[in-house]
Amino acid sequence: MNTKLTGYMGAAVVAGGMLLTSLPVSAYEAGDLVLRAGIAGVLPTGQSEKITAIAPGARVEADDAWSLGLTGTYMFTDNIGVGVLAAWPFEHDIDAKGSISSLNKVGETKHLPPTVTLQYHFETGTKFHPYVGAGINYTYFFDEDTSGALSGLDLNLSHSWGLAGEVGLDYDLGNDWLISGQVWYINIDTEARLEGVGKFDVEIDPWVVMLGVGKKF
Repeated sequence: MNTKLTGYMGAAVVAGGMLLTSLPVSAYEAGDLVLRAGIAGVLPTGQSEKITAIAPGARVEADDAWSLGLTGTYMFTDNIGVGVLAAWPFEHDIDAKGSISSLNKVGETKHLPPTVTLQYHFETGTKFHPYVGAGINYTYFFDEDTSGALSGLDLNLSHSWGLAGEVGLDYDLGNDWLISGQVWYINIDTEARLEGVGKFDVEIDPWVVMLGVGKKF
């Protein structure tokens, strides 16, 4: 083999190697399982319809709540996966607001908001791995209690089904460890039954946020 041909082949190998290393690297591959844990917050944006039996113009709404969040993603392909949101129960104070300024906390409740989303993961060729998702939520309410102006009255909140949207970002720390941030918007509507008052609808519709660490398996 002459020297010129050898030189051409060497240059081709180097160029091919440079081309391969410059191509985007998939964040995850089919069959990967990513588990994350961190602090999660449920930040309601809605409130109930007017409840004149409590006070003129009164409405109830849930305060923000924080707990341990857990999420997982299983990748069906390099770009498409299914995500699951779970958590330690969230506990919300329930406030009444209306024309009587003395109305404040009137109850509390706990809930679990398991959510399943179909996710699309973008290839960036960097350590930043963004994704979006959409799916469905089921919210289970329990341990409802009343206090303040409604103390002693029985309160029950119906469970809820609703749609959910999600955006997330994983940052690769190396050795399959990562830092993760996620945001969901979830449609949560419940029917409240309050002793002596009757039924009324409550829109919770929260933003759910989570910041945590994770590992790819």
